[in-house]
Amino acid sequence: LVTALKQLGYTPYDFIDRIILGHLPLWTEALRAKFLGQGKQWGKAELDRVVKGFDVDSVFILNKRDPELWLASMNSTLFRVFSWPSWPIIAKLDPKFAGVWYTHCTITWDIFCSNDYGERCKQKYIEHYDYVRRVTPKERLLEYEVKEGWEPLCKFLGKEAPEGEFPNINDKDNFVKGHGMLWAYAVFNAAKNVAIGTASIGVGVAAWWFYRAG
Repeated sequence: LVTALKQLGYTPYDFIDRIILGHLPLWTEALRAKFLGQGKQWGKAELDRVVKGFDVDSVFILNKRDPELWLASMNSTLFRVFSWPSWPIIAKLDPKFAGVWYTHCTITWDIFCSNDYGERCKQKYIEHYDYVRRVTPKERLLEYEVKEGWEPLCKFLGKEAPEGEFPNINDKDNFVKGHGMLWAYAVFNAAKNVAIGTASIGVGVAAWWFYRAG
C-alpha cells in the first residue's frame, strides 16, 4: 500500500521512514507517555516534530486483513525477526541503532499485546480495527484490501488509476532478508564498539602500568 501511495504522488510516513529520519526515539517517548505514564503526553507541538503539516481533516485508509492471515503473516515476518535470540545482546552493544529499534519494538508490542504473539495479539488487532471504525467519520474512512487493486483506492482519493498492476513487493522472504541485512549491520556496529571499548581499556591499563612502573 505504501508503494502504491507513492505511485499516486503521496509521501507516506512508514516505519522505515521513522528509522531513516531518526524518529524512533521520539515515537518511543510518545508511547511511554501515553500508555505507561512516563513523561508528558504528546500534543500538536510534539507531533509536529515528526509529521509537521499533518492535515487534521485527512482521510483514513484502513488496510483490512483477515485477522488469522494477518497473525500468520506477522509470525513469519516481524515476530520471527524480533524473536532472534541475539537481539538483546546486540541492542546493548549497539545502542544507537539496534538498541533504538529493539527498545521501540519491545515497548510497542508489550503495550499492544503483552508480547503475546498468539490469540491475544489477534484479539487486540480486531479491537484496534473496531476502534478506528468507531472514532473515524464514515465519509472519511476507506476500508480497503490491497487485493482490490487500484479502482476503489483511487476513487476514494480522487486520483486517476495508474496503468499496470497494483504493486506487491513486501513479501515474506524479502522482509526477512532485509532485516537480516539490518541485523548484520548491527552486529558490525556492536563488534566495532566492543573493539573500541577493549582498546580503550587496554590503553588505560598500559597507562596505569607505566605510571606505577615509573
